[in-house]
Amino acid sequence: MHTIGSQILCASLVSQLGVHPAAAESALLATLEHFRTQSHNPAVRRAGLTPDEYMEAALPTPRFRATLIASALMADGRETDARLSWEAHMQREMEAAKRAHQAVPATVLVGNPDAIHRIGRQLGLGDEQTDQLVAGIVLMLATGYPFRARHQRHLSLADILAQITAEDLAELLLHAALSAAARTEEAAAMLRRTRRAGC
Repeated sequence: MHTIGSQILCASLVSQLGVHPAAAESALLATLEHFRTQSHNPAVRRAGLTPDEYMEAALPTPRFRATLIASALMADGRETDARLSWEAHMQREMEAAKRAHQAVPATVLVGNPDAIHRIGRQLGLGDEQTDQLVAGIVLMLATGYPFRARHQRHLSLADILAQITAEDLAELLLHAALSAAARTEEAAAMLRRTRRAGC
């Protein structure tokens, strides 16, 4: 915790946010622990990454910075500011994901609303529900940078979206629909079956 980098980071939080130095230090420790815990997620291992590689990928991201800022504000007793800061970050993430999705050409499955709706209807989903689920899937992929395999690291979100096949989209939509309906056990079982089939 007493590295020069951590001291500089804490000092910047104190200067930028006006939080107490102890709040900045506590927030940094809590945020690092949060990301270390994530680094042991099985999805990280499936992506071919070690926990250290995950941390290396995650620390320079806007999500790490946003988590740290919200944590520092919370530790300083400024719950409303923390919530507003996090909500603003989430709004930026959603807008960036939406722009990336809009940049996908209509010749690609995920850029073609009619093709997306056809797949949704085959799963018994209405067009509006499909659109909402696809927006959530795009956001999940946008924020899933740490779980990308090494060979996908250089790809933009639009590149990732362009690679989604009809089968991939059907699986993602089904999983999202089950999760949205709070059928978590079915969603988890479906994910396990998909992973086994892909091994």
